Amino acid sequence: MRFLAEFIMRGRTQAAVVALVGNWVPLMAPGAVALVTLRAGAASGFLVLVWALLPAALMIGFSPADPVAVVFIISGLLITFLLALMLRVQARWSHCLMGAVAAGMLIALSLRLLAPDLTQAMAEALARVMAQFYEQAGSTEAPPAPSLVLVTGLLANVTSFTGVLGLMLGRWWQALLYNPGGFKQEFHGLRLNTPQALVCVLAGLYALFQGPEYMWWAALFTLPLLFVGLAIVHRVVALKGWGVQWLVLFYIALVLLDPVSQLLMALAFVDTWLNVRGRVKPKPEV
Repeated sequence: MRFLAEFIMRGRTQAAVVALVGNWVPLMAPGAVALVTLRAGAASGFLVLVWALLPAALMIGFSPADPVAVVFIISGLLITFLLALMLRVQARWSHCLMGAVAAGMLIALSLRLLAPDLTQAMAEALARVMAQFYEQAGSTEAPPAPSLVLVTGLLANVTSFTGVLGLMLGRWWQALLYNPGGFKQEFHGLRLNTPQALVCVLAGLYALFQGPEYMWWAALFTLPLLFVGLAIVHRVVALKGWGVQWLVLFYIALVLLDPVSQLLMALAFVDTWLNVRGRVKPKPEV
C-alpha cells in the first residue's frame, strides 16, 4: 500500500492513472482522490477527480450500462472529494462524518427532484435484483416493489459510506508517507460532540418510525455513530493488546449479526458522555 501511495504522489500523471484504473478496484479511485486533495489541495484533487469520473462519463455516453452503477460511482467520488476538502481545512473527523450524511442526503434528494426518470430506472434495477434473489432463494412470492423513498435512501447511505471509506483510505496513505501513526491516532480518538450525537439518534429514530421503506434513511442518519463505534472497538483492542484476530472476529459478527451494529451505535452514543475509551485500562507491560 505504501508503494501505491508513493506512486500516486509522484505527480499528477501517476495520480490520474491510479484514479482512472482504480474504478475497477474497490475504493482505489476514491482513495487516490482523497490523498491528492488532502496533500496538494483542491485544484490538484479536482484534476484527479475528473480522471476518476471519466469511466463513468464514458459509460453514460457510449454504453447502455445500468444507470445504478454510474450514479453510485459518481456520487461516491464527489462525496469523497468534498470530505477531503473538509478534513484538509478543519481536521475534524466528526464534522466530516456529519458532512457525509448531509452530502449523501443532498445528492439523493437532488437526483430524485432533478432526474426522476433516472431514479425510477434505479428502482426498476433494484426490483430486478430483488426478483433474482427471491428466485434463487426458492420463494414463490413476488418481491415487494421498492419505493422511491427506499431507493433514494439506499443511494444516500451507500454513497456516504463509500465516501467515508475513501477518505479514510486516503488519510491512511497520507499518514504512511508523511505522518506515521497519525491516522491511527485520529481514528482511535474519533468521537461526536453532544449535539451531533443527539441529532444522529433523533433523526435515526424518526426515520425508523416512518416505516420499513425508511430503513436506509435511518442507517444514513446513524452512520457517524457506526464509525465512532468502530473507532472505540479498535482503540479497546489496541489498549488490551488482543491482536488482529479479535478485530477479524468482530467484523464477521458485525456483518452476520444485525444487533452488533445496533449495540455499536449505542456504545458510540454513550461514549459522548462517559468516554468509554478513557475508562479502559491498558494491558500491563511485561
